[in-house]
Amino acid sequence: VALKPSSTSPIYFTLTSRATLVLGNKTLSLASAFKWQCANMEDAPFSMAMKEIVYENTFITEPEGYGDAAKFQRHKVQAVLKQVLKERMEKQKYDPVKGAQIAKQLADDLREKVKLLGYDRYKLVIQVTIGQKIGQAMRIVSRCLWDTTTDNFASEYFENESLYCVCQVYGLYLE
Repeated sequence: VALKPSSTSPIYFTLTSRATLVLGNKTLSLASAFKWQCANMEDAPFSMAMKEIVYENTFITEPEGYGDAAKFQRHKVQAVLKQVLKERMEKQKYDPVKGAQIAKQLADDLREKVKLLGYDRYKLVIQVTIGQKIGQAMRIVSRCLWDTTTDNFASEYFENESLYCVCQVYGLYLE
């Protein structure tokens, strides 16, 4: 099936690594990826009037906006953690078979709720630990290398008569 774009719509060609493009009697062999755009059908590849689309870095090295409102705010994320843990874990009983599945679902729910807070340029790393509560002591420790001006984390602990749950959300700013 051959598809022909309309004469007014732009045409895009994407050439991947080691691609070969035949244009009339000329053959182009490319070693890296390029994107080419033709303005219309008259500029199609046979006329060699293609231009390369160049993408530039944004160089946005700090959260957009002014002040602390755009940064990862621990108290807002901690409120979300507390609410989700109370809703999801209050009536749960410890089950070693379903524990991993519950932890994954809880992490997915937390990711969705924290994303609604508007941290668009942040990578969210979420760690959920669920264990049986039988009178033992437990200590969870983590170490991170990050930029203290933009990155932060929030942590919340929940327990009932049969289990404990520790959730940690790390917000790492992506430049």
